Amino acid sequence: MQNAIGQDLNPVQQELMACYDNLARVLADHDDELAPFEKRNALKALAALWQVANGLDMDRGQTYHLGA
Repeated sequence: MQNAIGQDLNPVQQELMACYDNLARVLADHDDELAPFEKRNALKALAALWQVANGLDMDRGQTYHLGA
């Protein structure tokens, strides 16, 4: 996996990006199945992982559609 400037991510960085992608998918596909506290805390976690992605120069776009 490469970032926006063409650098390869190491395996640990790839794991972090997988966490972000999985959490974003859960929020997009199953937010109506989450309790309010689950959704709120998942959005907080996604926002924190978005900062990680941003620091790795990964272009994950905005998360407004997910409620973040």
